[in-house]
Amino acid sequence: MGVMSALYPRLARNRSRRVVAGVASGVADHLGVEDKWVRMFFVAASFAGGFGALLYAGLWMCTPLDDSGAQRQRPGTMDLALVVLGFAGALIALQLSSGAGATVVFVLGVLIVGAVIALQAYDRGTGSWGNIAALTLGALLVMAGVLAVAFVGESAGVGGVVVSVLVTVVGVAVLVVPLIAKLANSLVAEREAKAVADQRAEIASRLHDSVLQTLALIQKQAGDADEVARLARAQERELRAWLFDDSVPNHTTAFAALQKAAGEVEDAFRVVIQPVTVGEDVAFDEPTEAVVLAAREAMVNAAKHAGVDTIDVYAEHLAGRLEVFVRDRGSGFDPDAIPADRHGLRDSIVGRVERVGGEVHVMSSIGNGSEVEIALEL
Repeated sequence: MGVMSALYPRLARNRSRRVVAGVASGVADHLGVEDKWVRMFFVAASFAGGFGALLYAGLWMCTPLDDSGAQRQRPGTMDLALVVLGFAGALIALQLSSGAGATVVFVLGVLIVGAVIALQAYDRGTGSWGNIAALTLGALLVMAGVLAVAFVGESAGVGGVVVSVLVTVVGVAVLVVPLIAKLANSLVAEREAKAVADQRAEIASRLHDSVLQTLALIQKQAGDADEVARLARAQERELRAWLFDDSVPNHTTAFAALQKAAGEVEDAFRVVIQPVTVGEDVAFDEPTEAVVLAAREAMVNAAKHAGVDTIDVYAEHLAGRLEVFVRDRGSGFDPDAIPADRHGLRDSIVGRVERVGGEVHVMSSIGNGSEVEIALEL
């Protein structure tokens, strides 16, 4: 039974279980059914005016072979019998539907044999003289069949003319479509290979310009533990921005500006700040700039006065409301005991946010850390 190797496997002709071209086994793998049911469908459809044979030929020309490299299995007697039955069914149905004579049917049989030889040679490739000879023989049989049917069809009435046109189209398609499909697949493969090579080159450039340079600096500063930690944090932040947040490289959004501000405070005060953002990002305009600058000042205050190595920053934008929380687990303070001449919290945080229509809530107590909540309705 054909087993689906993935949830939505790509349709490809099965090389190992093919009887003629692997179309039926490939379709069976794609649909998750047994090969015999698909083969029986093609045979039954061949008796409907040759539709099954035409469908099989179309899939053969347009569907690639798989690259599993599995060894080919020997076809069973029933499989070979179904091939013969489908071949005969297509010829009989065509004769009955068009009224073509025995000569036309024989010529069509020769054409089909030539098409099979040519298409199988396409599958094997043109890397050997044997395959080239097989392809040439198949092409000659197809063209001879097309010319013979066209010659006979001129004197066979309307039905013969219809058959001649149909056979001509099929004959040309057999010789041209596989070549076009192979060229298209080659172009796609070449484009994919170029994209992979470009991506590898970009990664190599990034690593050289950032990681390797930072490692060289760390080696020179090996005796200064604080400087090494600062360089490592800066490098980690740069890599995170490149890997996970490259969509906002110019800091034109509020979340990107907040990330940048956190990085500046990290570098200046040698603390660890890893902002967490939730919701849809918003534009970095005058109101959101005030929120970011206020949050930066809250981070600076925590880095200077809380006596901690880590500061938590959480930002979210949900239902048109932007909120930023800056928390530390440090020494804390009494908001009501701040001297009047200290303007950091009063002006740089509260006043700045209130001027753009936002609000600030400060929660802190001695020995229990601090939390600054900044909110703005957008």
